[in-house]
Amino acid sequence: MSLYADDLEPGQSFAFGRYTISEAEIVEYARRWDPIFIHVDPDAAARAGLGGVIASGLHTLAIYQRFAVEAIWSRAAGGVGRTMDVGFRRPVRPGTTLTGRATIHRVEPRPGRGDAVVTIHGELVDDEAVVLTVVNESVLPLRATSDDVP
Repeated sequence: MSLYADDLEPGQSFAFGRYTISEAEIVEYARRWDPIFIHVDPDAAARAGLGGVIASGLHTLAIYQRFAVEAIWSRAAGGVGRTMDVGFRRPVRPGTTLTGRATIHRVEPRPGRGDAVVTIHGELVDDEAVVLTVVNESVLPLRATSDDVP
């Protein structure tokens, strides 16, 4: 079943699975996409007071996106992103297990356009606290009605 904007209601929540991130994965991602020393060099990161490497914020956001695709976007009838506001709340360290959720905050139908602006509030959490927050606006189609057919 395809998911349309009409199917979404404020407060509706989509739970994510669980994912444990390894040091090797953190370093591999960072070497390619965000090669700052705190992500690629355990000794230098420890000397900087971090106790070892931490995941790139972009890597953490990519994990969030994968969860969001699995929970929502893989079922969507279509749609495009408009805006994304991201907050990096705490470091993600090797061995951390992440999970989270995305919650529909607002659905603003635009009948003349056949779509709606959907605002989603999402988060990733570890065993202790929120590590990432996301507020995302996307445009999703409304379900066609018999009134839409000429």
